Amino acid sequence: MEIIALIIIILILFVIAISTIDNNRLIVSRYLVSSEKIKKDCTIAFLSDLHGNTHGPDNQKLIEAVNAANPDIIVMGGDMITSRAGEAHEAAIKRAVDLVGAFAGKKVFYGIGNHEYRMYLYREDFGDNFDRLTKGIQEAGAILLRNEHAYLDEYNIDIQGLEIERKYYKRGSKVTMEPSYIREMTGEKNKDHYRILMAHNPEFFEAYSHEADLVLSGHFHGGIVRLPFIGGMVSARLSLFPKYDGGIYDLNG
Repeated sequence: MEIIALIIIILILFVIAISTIDNNRLIVSRYLVSSEKIKKDCTIAFLSDLHGNTHGPDNQKLIEAVNAANPDIIVMGGDMITSRAGEAHEAAIKRAVDLVGAFAGKKVFYGIGNHEYRMYLYREDFGDNFDRLTKGIQEAGAILLRNEHAYLDEYNIDIQGLEIERKYYKRGSKVTMEPSYIREMTGEKNKDHYRILMAHNPEFFEAYSHEADLVLSGHFHGGIVRLPFIGGMVSARLSLFPKYDGGIYDLNG
């Protein structure tokens, strides 16, 4: 029994170590997506789920990695901060605003994740943090998309932000989403435009796929811990081995 207990402890420590390393290293993933709808080539840098963390002093490693890609568009997909109160959160808001400001002159779009949405809903807990964050990033140059869209005629790309209700993030209960819900939130898709949907929670990709040409999601943190040949172990909703844990997926074109 002592040997079994020791093995379990070693495995737990191994998982904690791998998770800590994975959540603090910077890796750039590149994907090529093509469509006849897109007028001209366009490079998009997608950032999500920093949760107030930084890569290098003042996020210099991250900023350099983004600039090296020379993106035409930068998309921040939500949870760039964590919903906390107090001095620690003040610093996290500043880091998010400063990151937007580092890309001055670029087209930067900011979507809402579950942590920003929590701050918006529960003002009795978080005060005016949501207002200060959103005001700060917009003053720094980002376009905030809360169930709104921005059409980029140069590329024929329509960037749509999707902000979903709290029930779609709750743990411990299985919730389904219909494509009609997305249309209710965002309006009808223009089929002639290439629609990019900023949808923070990838769990509902089946529904998103009917309403977008490309979906950009975060939230699952790669499955929290990734195992060789298996992938991510846990979703943000604490379900095991989530289907859309990380990478690129194709569904309904």
